[in-house]
Amino acid sequence: MKMTKNKNIIVSILFVVLVIIGTVSITVFSRDVHESYALDLRITNAQIANGSDVVSIRATAGAAPIVGYYVGTSDNINSATFYPARNQNTYSVSLINGTYHFWVKDGAGKVAKYAQTITISKSCSSDFVSNAKGDGTSKHCYYTSDGKYLEETKSEQLITCANGYQRDQSKTTVIENSCASLDATSIRNMGVSKKVCYQIWSYSCVPTGGGNAGDALSVLNATTSNDWTNGNKEIVVTAKKGSANIAGYYISTNSNRPDGGANWNASNSTTWTTSQGAGTYYIWVKDESGHISSNYKSVTVSKIETAAPHIDSVIPSSINKNLTINASDEGGSGIAGYYISSENSAPNLSSDWNNSNANSYTIEKEPGTYYIWVKDVAGNISAGKTATIATANTTSNNSLASLSIKDMELTPEFNPDTTEYTATASVSKAVIDATLQDSNASFVKNFGPRTVNLKSGVNNVLIKVKNAKDEIKEYKIKITYNGRASNVASARLKSLTLNSGNLTFDPDITEYRMYVPRSLEKLEVNAVAEDNNAEVKVENPETLEIGDNKVTITVTATDGTSTVYTLNIIKKETDQISTNNYLKSLTITGYDIEFARDVQEYKISLGNRTYLNVNAVAEDSNAEVTIDNTKYLTKDSVVHVMVRAEDGSARIYTILLNKSKITVWQIILIIIGIIFLLLVIAYVVLKLMGYSIYINFGVIKDFFINLFRRNKDDD
Repeated sequence: MKMTKNKNIIVSILFVVLVIIGTVSITVFSRDVHESYALDLRITNAQIANGSDVVSIRATAGAAPIVGYYVGTSDNINSATFYPARNQNTYSVSLINGTYHFWVKDGAGKVAKYAQTITISKSCSSDFVSNAKGDGTSKHCYYTSDGKYLEETKSEQLITCANGYQRDQSKTTVIENSCASLDATSIRNMGVSKKVCYQIWSYSCVPTGGGNAGDALSVLNATTSNDWTNGNKEIVVTAKKGSANIAGYYISTNSNRPDGGANWNASNSTTWTTSQGAGTYYIWVKDESGHISSNYKSVTVSKIETAAPHIDSVIPSSINKNLTINASDEGGSGIAGYYISSENSAPNLSSDWNNSNANSYTIEKEPGTYYIWVKDVAGNISAGKTATIATANTTSNNSLASLSIKDMELTPEFNPDTTEYTATASVSKAVIDATLQDSNASFVKNFGPRTVNLKSGVNNVLIKVKNAKDEIKEYKIKITYNGRASNVASARLKSLTLNSGNLTFDPDITEYRMYVPRSLEKLEVNAVAEDNNAEVKVENPETLEIGDNKVTITVTATDGTSTVYTLNIIKKETDQISTNNYLKSLTITGYDIEFARDVQEYKISLGNRTYLNVNAVAEDSNAEVTIDNTKYLTKDSVVHVMVRAEDGSARIYTILLNKSKITVWQIILIIIGIIFLLLVIAYVVLKLMGYSIYINFGVIKDFFINLFRRNKDDD
């Protein structure tokens, strides 16, 4: 075919387009394939060893060494337990019966998951007993790292008597313990992180009102004051007698039911008073026939503070004729008042106090010497301090009379003429106290006595004193602190447990809803902060009312930031609390997924969408369903659907989003298809232009012959 100029232009354009599309396609797809196979950390094998409770894990690592393994009963790493195992490519862990997922983590923070799951069926299963009558036994499985329980097991969780029956606590005992002879050394020699053990409990469910308690003999209530105090508190107990008169009361720090030979307090009254320190107490009553009440009442004594508050600094001002007192109370009850006197005579609680709950207090005073004390809400009184307000006149004195830091030693020892000091801190706060030689002088704002949050390393702290002529003198303190810096303080909870239900806690979730039974009188909250220096304040109603109750937990970090966790507690009119946290249905508009209540992970292809319409309905109408944000999604997004049951336990269903990966063969087929399409287009265009098209194989042959001949001639 003879090529004209127009033909050459058209063919050249088609060739350039083909090269550009092919080059871009190969570059993009090659990069995608390369990234898909860039794996250097993975679990290569996980299998049951020893035929029972031990799972052996094998992993490979890349440049960063392995630091540990995650093991969980759901496909959610946030609920898994982390086992440190530095530089160990093989690891063994002992587990009770169940299905488990495994992850490995390296020092660079990468986490890889084992693609399969392991189900253990020949280990240990707990035997929970319900509707029991008479005598029997119950088996409970647990983990140990030293031959002992890792957590207390309550027999109430293992054994439930039938209606009309009650447990005889004196016969609820452990009769067999498979790990009783183990210690920490022997367990380490097994080569596993924890050992599965079990205990066998004996029990006896006897008819209500017969054998152990007289008819209707019971403890009705146990109450104590919620006010702050610096000594023991009174507990008032009321009881109801049955067929025989009351003979005594028994108080204990645990819930184990006493027997008739225990250390009972004799009393024939239905109301009884005892004085106790801080703690939780359990109280039973018995009658003259020797019957012991089948129930007990528990009461928690708190808000007892014995540590006195502290006066951080007293700043006199001759110009303003006043005293500014800065105080703190680390015990928790807070400042309640200030006592200022011109006589050095310590006050008592009935003295004429200036009532104020502020940590800083300013009072007008004429020139003179004054003695200052501060008290807290619990009734503790601080040590006294002295300050002098001088007659106002113009002086040039801008020196300190004293300089100190609480629980630290200054180097060198303080001298008014020495302006540079060093100190070493063991805590993240420095409480600085300083007084002036001349009451006409003053501290520069923000540079006087104060509390300083320390960062890790060297901290430069300045104290600036200004005399009546506005001349400023600086004292410099270099404080070295090698602990955790206060600027990375945490205001989050590490754990949150309650005396009812089975709350699934996540530090990132700050609001919870759960139900409690009618029989629960008070919710006991145990909140532990991530940072030991953070303050945790729990606002909890004394008694739970039927219906809605609100509990707030405020965590305040050392840098002043705070997080508030809210518990919406609903007290039911019955004792039946549902544990059902399953979904009844899960649908996604535009997608056909095969939903099953026990399947917690689903994968869909997002395509070009950026949002999903997810609908989820719980099996239990009282369960709460929350769905992650389903807008602005990408192929790396994960949508979580959480179902929280009445008892607070939660189950999380996960929707994984992805875009279909193109394989190498698909890339080749796409390129061939593009070339074929371009040839078809070129053929059609040339035909429309009136050209006859044929393939001259001779020309092609001559092209390659001349090409190789030219290369040879070049040599």
